Amino acid sequence: MKKLSLFTAATATTVAISSLAVPASAESSHPFTDVGSRYDEAVSFLYDNEVVNGISATKFGTSQTLTRGDAAVILANMLMLDTESAPDAGFKDLNPRVKGSVNALAEIGVISGVTKTEFKPELSLSRGAMAKFLVTAFELEDYAEQTPFTDVGGVFKPYVEALYGTGVTSGKTSTSYGTNLNITRGEFANLLYGTYVFVVENSYFPVVANVQVTSATQTKINLTEAVPTDYTAADVAAYLYFSVQYSDGSVEEFEPASYSLTDDRKALMINHTGVSLTGKKGTMIVEDFESEAKAAFDFTAVKTTSSANADSSFAHTAGLPATKAAE
Repeated sequence: MKKLSLFTAATATTVAISSLAVPASAESSHPFTDVGSRYDEAVSFLYDNEVVNGISATKFGTSQTLTRGDAAVILANMLMLDTESAPDAGFKDLNPRVKGSVNALAEIGVISGVTKTEFKPELSLSRGAMAKFLVTAFELEDYAEQTPFTDVGGVFKPYVEALYGTGVTSGKTSTSYGTNLNITRGEFANLLYGTYVFVVENSYFPVVANVQVTSATQTKINLTEAVPTDYTAADVAAYLYFSVQYSDGSVEEFEPASYSLTDDRKALMINHTGVSLTGKKGTMIVEDFESEAKAAFDFTAVKTTSSANADSSFAHTAGLPATKAAE
């Protein structure tokens, strides 16, 4: 398995995006009257997840060329980037609508300007530049394959090869990619959605089977399958969310002080010395990208950090409220 550390922004972004709602049926879930069947699934997905808007209440602008500014807004939405606090990228020609998105994408190295001080948000986006946007944003460089396209060269060649290698694009014709052609809003929607599907289907996401509080400072997280060898304990921990709900109802989120994988790579051991459970009673909660697992603990009766008072009998409680899951 090739390691895909999705979305340069952060692993947390990866997990969030992996749970985006995919259309449940072939029926359109958008209000646009100019979206044909070729683009319907992609536009529905992007619209449902608030990644795109139309050019009006009823028009998506499917056949209109996409501007660099609009592409930046859409891509920043897709990556769930912080567009409010990103440092200024130095471009002097950005309007308020696109500025935050451009700054956020520039911060993570996805985009650059036409010059050091100009981004040219109103220029149409070429298919070659689009390939660079997507490949860089989703870290697909390792998938590059030689293409049959005779019109691919220069700065965009490796990005077109990478997008071709994923199978996301097959070109305008069997021998032409259309590198210098402007991309339409409909085409960009299809390619962005196709890239998302490829990345999610080819990525590893740890799924928690159950949790065992082994001591007041250590917890064992059993996984449903062994972690691929090219993923580290830190990689796995970055995909998970950790919290403790104490018997008084208070909740404390935390990051492990350290972590390691068991020899069979089927469990993650975390040390939580920053939230020692000594003298306390409650529930350890570990969330993966789609559900949560819980384990009760009670270290109030004894002073030792022994696991004798830890109850790991809680099942994986996808979709259940905490009170119901504990019954």
